[in-house]
Amino acid sequence: MVGVTTLAVVVCSRDRADRLRGCLPAVLAQQADEVLVIDSASRDGATAEAATALGVRCIRVDQPGLARARNAALRATSADIVAFTDDDCIPHGDWAAALHARFTRSLVAGERVGFVTGRVIATGGGQPLSVLLGAVPRTFRAGDDASHVGHGANLAVRRECWEALDGFDESLGVGGELLAAEDTDFVWRALRSEWLGHFEPNAVVAHEQWRGRLAALRTSYGYGVGAGAVRTKVRRLAGRKAARRFSAGSLRRTAGLAVTDARSGYEFGAVTNLVRLAGLVVGRTRAARFSLDHGHLVSAR
Repeated sequence: MVGVTTLAVVVCSRDRADRLRGCLPAVLAQQADEVLVIDSASRDGATAEAATALGVRCIRVDQPGLARARNAALRATSADIVAFTDDDCIPHGDWAAALHARFTRSLVAGERVGFVTGRVIATGGGQPLSVLLGAVPRTFRAGDDASHVGHGANLAVRRECWEALDGFDESLGVGGELLAAEDTDFVWRALRSEWLGHFEPNAVVAHEQWRGRLAALRTSYGYGVGAGAVRTKVRRLAGRKAARRFSAGSLRRTAGLAVTDARSGYEFGAVTNLVRLAGLVVGRTRAARFSLDHGHLVSAR
């Protein structure tokens, strides 16, 4: 095999031991060299107990933050590829194998591939969030809109790329100061640094839609804060033209979606986009007060 020999599967989890117990059997069934759980500063020992009960190594991170947990995972394993899914996701049986095969084909072809994303399908009756339904393989390059590449519920990262980018930005992501979008930021920086990314539709995870309307609105607000922060970061690092290509951070686009939903009678969709719009404003404003160090946002706190 060219450049890649091993793959680890990682689930980052915080205070959701019941969901972790539902996820891990499908994770353990994957074709992987290693499985890890990263306990992202859970308030009790239930996360570690759920992992160890199934024989899975659990790494404790004492400060919350999804980007921090992802970085801890890369430090805890020597695998060439680290594939992430969430504790409310159930990967299909050939998920990890499909990600690994996509990396292998790319490297045999001489491509400098840094990450692979895959499909995220919805299950359950809650409000739909974090779904990605593309059925056609895609290749992503510098200049592509990182908003539409994929997200961390189904993301495989090449160690060499992670090292070159100094890891995930720990100001971003759930539990961080800027609440979300550590995955989008990572793939944007990878593409900007001339790494290639792929979308592999055969790598599928099912994402349980368990949130009610209030929880979905809170999540949408957090997504807005993260996207707004990344939009500001992109503008500062690469200029206004690059920022305009980052559609997830667009105030105008999000406001337009709210108007479209309202006109079509989809009131909750309109409210969701207005909440996200508020998050975008907050995220842009907050991120403008951070300094930048090697492509990472650094709080003045």
